[in-house]
Amino acid sequence: MRRINSSSGISEAEFDMVILLVIWSPGLLIVDHLHFQYNGFLFGWLLLSLSFLAQGRDVMGGFLFAVLLCFKHLFAVAAPVYFVYLLRHYCRGGLVRGFARLSVMGAIVVAVFAAAYGPFVYHGQIQQVIRRMFPFGRGLCHAYWAPNFWVFYIMLDKGIAFLLRKFGFNIPAPVASFTGGLVGDASPFAILPRVTPLTTFIMVLLALSPCLFRTWKDPRPRLIVRSVAYAYTCGFLFGWHVHEKASLHFSIPLAIVAVESLEDAKHYFLLSIVSCYSLFPLLYEAQEYPIKVLLLLLHTILMWFSFSAQYSGSLRGDKEGGEKQGFEVGWVTKSYLMGVVVVEIWGQFLHPYLFGDKLPFVPLMLISMYCAIGILYSWIWQLKSILISF
Repeated sequence: MRRINSSSGISEAEFDMVILLVIWSPGLLIVDHLHFQYNGFLFGWLLLSLSFLAQGRDVMGGFLFAVLLCFKHLFAVAAPVYFVYLLRHYCRGGLVRGFARLSVMGAIVVAVFAAAYGPFVYHGQIQQVIRRMFPFGRGLCHAYWAPNFWVFYIMLDKGIAFLLRKFGFNIPAPVASFTGGLVGDASPFAILPRVTPLTTFIMVLLALSPCLFRTWKDPRPRLIVRSVAYAYTCGFLFGWHVHEKASLHFSIPLAIVAVESLEDAKHYFLLSIVSCYSLFPLLYEAQEYPIKVLLLLLHTILMWFSFSAQYSGSLRGDKEGGEKQGFEVGWVTKSYLMGVVVVEIWGQFLHPYLFGDKLPFVPLMLISMYCAIGILYSWIWQLKSILISF
């Protein structure tokens, strides 16, 4: 992280704040230390790769990213950004030199993948590996719908079907499931067109295309973190069978750029809260409830006071000619965050009181839909930021 931030010229105090945002991320604590996974190690590998790219050490950055993909292939969503960036930044300098460098980088990537998957090919098990890496039979959504674009698509389909049935139309219930995969030619949608893995792949590429175009035109090292975070946001919003934990893929890198400007800080403040809250359903035991609530509250308070201190004029003001700034989110952000509190009160207290054990899916559905609004806003904000930065 120090390598990445050194390219942006931030102060020691700002670097300490980045450490605070990343190491004490409540989402990372929930997933790694309560839900028990190994994302911290993988994010460390990703940040190490980005740090070398930020320093201009493209070969090491590309090598580490290739190793990361062998550890967990879900990080491959950022591969197009890496490819375009390395092609334009590392493989420049004329046809002969560019081809030589492309050959070097290609040989490194091939060697890494050969070392990782060669034994599976040798023993005839590579098809088993591929089936487990790309489980398209699992369906468009996870059991708990990740807060992404497909939540709105599903709810639109259900809403239209409900209205048409009310008007007397015979709309049969879908045979297939959103979470269980395709059943022959059956569709889990009653009205809207069926979504296939190819559909999601095309949508991710289309969402990525402005970033890829900009990276091709101007491959600057200091912007690579933003581009990679945007790529993971695209994969989260439009990908196939996305897990809610994948929001860490972009919220962790964006913590690094949160100290670069007041607007970055405001954006990260909102995104970090929404991303963490979307992980609440992972901890469903009663004894875990105060833990996740306190983690989010403490993180929110720390962010507020840290950003307020940073933009009070004592840190950023000196860097910008003494002009004082203050950390204050707008009324839209405040209203949205108050809505998070309302959604939680409904799901945790009011819904069980009013409905008992009936409609148990409604609280989870509300969390998915409400958090999807915030993450969709983040995606638009990131796209605008990338286009303006170039």
